[in-house]
Amino acid sequence: EHGETVVDCLNRLLGQAQALAYDDERGRLVLGRPGSMKAATALVLGENILSCDTERSVRERFSSYLVTGQRPGTDDDFGEATIAAIRQSTGDAGVTRYRPHTIQQSGTATTDSCKSRCEFEARQRAAKTLETTYTVQGWRQGNGELWKPNQAVVVYDPLNGFDNETLVIAEVTYSQDNNGTLTEIRVGPADAYLPEPFRPKTKKKVSEEADF
Repeated sequence: EHGETVVDCLNRLLGQAQALAYDDERGRLVLGRPGSMKAATALVLGENILSCDTERSVRERFSSYLVTGQRPGTDDDFGEATIAAIRQSTGDAGVTRYRPHTIQQSGTATTDSCKSRCEFEARQRAAKTLETTYTVQGWRQGNGELWKPNQAVVVYDPLNGFDNETLVIAEVTYSQDNNGTLTEIRVGPADAYLPEPFRPKTKKKVSEEADF
């Protein structure tokens, strides 16, 4: 779009395709859906998992999400009536304490865009809570390939509630020091990494009486 920066253009395209942008082991930019590749080796507590770190904080989660927005008014519908007309909400059963969160939708809103936004916020925030970082020995999987971002990996860690769950590798950190050759692998549900759904801009209508 005219006047759009490269970053804005990329984010718009990623939102349309519901895809991610990340770099590979050679530093190249890669585009793909969350978990589009599969890890050959599972992460298993008591086998290859040396340690784990997880916060499981709910400070960024809320019991309910309310998204409000505005649309252009008419002669019979303007001001507060217009604002109140666009309103959608959803809840998060995982948060038992009453903790509402209100979001003002930017730009011209529709019922569908507000509904998509509140559902997106609830799913992503709940999924982010489950993010866990595991440390394993070595940099490579059982088939000799490096551990890589955006791989779908099976995780068996009953202490953290993962019973052969398929999660997405969000970040990989390789290290080699006095502790040996290690890889830290941050994983989470795919919903934690999906970009916000793309909202097409409403084109302005040109009045039939406009002068050209």
